[in-house]
Formats: sequence, C-alpha cells, structure tokens
Amino acid sequence: CRSILENPNTTVPEIFSVLRQWTPQTQQNLDLLIDEILKRGAHINDRDGLTDMTLLHYASKSGAAGIGDADLACRMVTMLLAQGADPNIRCRWTNMTALHYAAYFDVVPVIKVLLKHTKALDIDSVCSEFDNGSSLHIAASNLAYEAVRVLLQNGADALLKDDQGRTALECIPDPSNLDSDPEMAKIVVKLRKTLQEACQPAPKQPPPNYDLVQSKVTLQSLGLTLGDKVMVGGLKIGTLRYCGPAEFAAGIWAGIELDEAGGKNDGSIGGISYFQCPKNHGIFAPISKIAKPGSAPRPRSPAVSPHKSPVQRAGSVDVSNIKARVDTGLKTKTGSISNLAEMEVGERVIVAGQRKGTIRFAGNTQFAPGTWYGIELDRPAGKNDGSVNGHRYFTCKAKHGVFAPLSRIQKLGDRRFSSSESLDDPISWGAVSERVDKHHSGVNSTPGRARTPIKRPKSMIQTPTRPVSSQSISRTPGSINDFKLEVGMSVFCNNELGTVRYIGPAEFGEGVWVGVELRTAKGKNDGSVHDKRYFTCRQDHGLLVRPSKITVRGINGAKLITDYYGSKESSPMEDK
Repeated sequence: CRSILENPNTTVPEIFSVLRQWTPQTQQNLDLLIDEILKRGAHINDRDGLTDMTLLHYASKSGAAGIGDADLACRMVTMLLAQGADPNIRCRWTNMTALHYAAYFDVVPVIKVLLKHTKALDIDSVCSEFDNGSSLHIAASNLAYEAVRVLLQNGADALLKDDQGRTALECIPDPSNLDSDPEMAKIVVKLRKTLQEACQPAPKQPPPNYDLVQSKVTLQSLGLTLGDKVMVGGLKIGTLRYCGPAEFAAGIWAGIELDEAGGKNDGSIGGISYFQCPKNHGIFAPISKIAKPGSAPRPRSPAVSPHKSPVQRAGSVDVSNIKARVDTGLKTKTGSISNLAEMEVGERVIVAGQRKGTIRFAGNTQFAPGTWYGIELDRPAGKNDGSVNGHRYFTCKAKHGVFAPLSRIQKLGDRRFSSSESLDDPISWGAVSERVDKHHSGVNSTPGRARTPIKRPKSMIQTPTRPVSSQSISRTPGSINDFKLEVGMSVFCNNELGTVRYIGPAEFGEGVWVGVELRTAKGKNDGSVHDKRYFTCRQDHGLLVRPSKITVRGINGAKLITDYYGSKESSPMEDK
C-alpha cells in the first residue's frame, strides 16, 4: 500500500479517497498522506471533491481517541497553519470549520492550536448543521468533556443559545438514552457541573485600580497602609480596608470597616464589593477625610471666591530643611532647586521653560498630594481657568490656568530647563497638563501643536510611543507620563464601566471615535457598525462614541484625545 501511495502516478483524488477512511491505519499515518498530496502540487487549501473538506479539516479530526494520534494531529495542524491553511474555511456539506471538527471529536491539543492561531476570535462561531450552535454546543452534545473545558477557559460563551433556544448545558444528552456505560454517566455529571458553573453570572469586581500609584503615594503621605486604624471625619474609628477608585464617584476613596455598627454598607456599593465586613460596619469617604487616630484630617485648600482678588499672598515658609515624607524618586540637578523657597504668589515664572505666567496659588490640592503652584499664563496655552474637577483654586481666563510642582517652574530669568524640554507631557492627572510646540521658544517660530493624522495605517492603531529625552525632568508622585487615552483603558461611558477597544476614524462619521466594550449588555453592537468591524466583543456590549462621551479618572475623554489625534470633534452624532 505504501509503495502505491508513493508512486508518482497515484493522483491527489486517489490519495484523498484513502484519507477519508476512518481507520486507525489511515488516521495514524496522516503525515504521510498529507505529505504526498502536497508533493503533487496541491494547494494548502484545496478541497476533497467528494467531502469538500480541506487538509486542515481532516487533520483537525484525525486525533479522535481510539482512532488517531492526537499529538500527530496537533503537529500536522501546526504545520498546515504555518504554510497558510485557512482555519475559517467551512465544509460546504456540513458548514463546519476546523475548530468545529476538533470540538466534535474532542481533540484538545488541536483546539488549543487553532484558538491560539485565531486568538480565539472564532470561538463562538456557529454551525448551521447543529442548529446554529457554537463549538461549545457541539462539544457538549458529543460529551467531549475536555473540549468543553478548554473552550470555556478560552472565553466561550456558555449562555449562547442555538436556534432551538438551547444553551450548551441543555444540549448534553440524557443519560437514560445512552448505553448502560457507567463512564458515560460520569461524564454527563461532570459536564453538567462544569457548564452550570460557567452559566452562573460572574460576581462583580471592583473597577480596575488604574490609580494604584496615586493611591499608594497618598497613603504613604498619610503614613497609612491597608489594615491600619483610622479616624473618619474626626468622629468614627475603624480599620482601613480599601483605597482606590470607585465606580460611584470620581477620585480616590477610602473604604473603612468601622468598629461599631454606624456605617452604611457591608463594603459593597451598587452591587460591587470593594471589601467585606459585617452589615452597617462599612463606610466610604474621600481620602482627605481620614487620618490616624488622634490627628486631624488633612485640611483642604480654601477655595478662592470669585469676588476676591485672584492673587493669594501666603507667608514665606522656610522649607530648606524639610524632606519629603514619600520617596518620590525625584533627582535634583545642580542649581535646579536654588531659591525654590522664595517662590511666592504673585511672582513671574516660566513653566517648564516654555510659557510665562504669574503664580496665583500655592498649596495643597485635591487632585494630587504635595505642594502645587497655580499659574496664570500670559497666553491661552493652559487647560483650565484656575479650577480643577470643580474645585476653584484661583481665577483667570479660560485656558490661561495651569498647575505645576516646584520642579517644573522657575523664576523669570533663571535657566533651569533646557530648550528641548516642553509641556508636551501631562504633569498630573491630565487636568493640569499643557501641550505646546516644542520649537516655540525659537525667535521666528510660529505657535502650533504637533499633529498626528487621524487616518493612520491599521498597524498604527496602537498608541504610538515617543522617545524620551535624556534631559527629561523627574515627575512628582502620582504623575502619569504621556497620559492619553489608550486601547485597554477602563472608562465610564453612559454611566457604565467599560474598556476601550478601538480609537480612530469610522466610516459612518467624521473625526475620531472610541470603541468601548461595556461590562453589561447596555451597548448597541458587537464592535461592528454597518458591516464594518472595528473591534470584537459580545453582542450588545459594544458602543462607538465620541471621546467627549467618556471619562477617565474624572477627565473628559475629549481632553485626552484631541491633541493626540490632532483633530477637534466634529458635530455631535448619535452613538453607534
């Protein structure tokens, strides 16, 4: 038989006829058969004229237990994919893909290879031969327990229903209809348990702690760690259990388990559990409201009344011998901190060597720890009017205000910064950043902003990185270098928590659009609009919106994307 197979006169259709034979002798010599077919010039995606199956289809099912060799099948599938075999091709007779065949015959190594190759994007693809059920339905109906486990581990939707309204759990055969094989009954029990657990709604988790660094620095500045005894509002005593962002409000929040039942919850708000404690022992408070027992909470910086003079005079304080309570990692430069203690409200300064202005505020702020200076710029190159997140620190014209730490300002006339440094990077929390042309300091330069074209190659959809200057200055605690909206960030959209999956142009409207995958089914699509796919997610979990419709850390998305993509938002359009 082997000599006939290797005979050059044996044709490809004749070898396919051998490949169809469902016997161990054939399936365990799969590599020889496929090699002979390819030697004769067959294309990697050629189909069997009788079954309409490709070589990848045959290889995917050949590892069935008791017939073939799963390891051999895995090696052949890997080889075929490497040579360009298409895993999305369907057999016209059965409408099955290679993944469907592997799930049907419970060939787990092949399933893993296929899912890795396709990045599991096709894991929920349906097959009309099985009432438009997915690979999970197919595996469950054939008691392919290991296949079901692998599919679930890679994100298969256990709640997906076929045309008969059945989930994969409901496709498991009734044991009474099976042969009196005790092993089959055991598999049915294991399958039902596995799929029942997968069908249970996952418990809500706290939102991603994207302010982790800020939270840690804030706690360190207070001399606190999780588990310490704290005083809330100067009245209640409890144990600090949580510190970080919360879904119910912007900013950094502390979760405290009170010693007595004088709280409002059990560590959960809005169905999200931030920590656990007995009922009515939990309470949440802004980080500024907690302190060690026996000390007072941190005082807020007094807001400036619009009826008062915007210039706030503060008494000079000798800070020459004061060291930071938190190791910020800042490295001093020779002569760079001279006369810092002499900075006073009303003095003329240069911010990061780029923009001139006047100090209007000096002190603590709510948006970040440490001492910050509010500067009224001479030109509209700022980001605010002296207020951040609704809290006013001083008053100036719109876009004339900016906040900066001591490390980024200098007295007018000093040269602490090189000409290559700019405000191009945000200073802290995005709300206090500036973006200017790096060459504006030239005599004949024209003010402008560095632009990035909206229409970019798909390979450039990921957020580009910029080289960091060797002379770049150190950052203050909690600062975020190059803080811009990026794919993968957690955001609030329509009062729902979601994850950014796409940033860029769209065919249905001008300007920049943001694709968001919501945590709940309150979206409008699965990442595609008008048959154009921008990203992939579950049905009714996707939404494409304008940047202004989302917020990150309390910052409007338009502020984080306008300068980055070099385009203002066009006229508002309906979310897609």
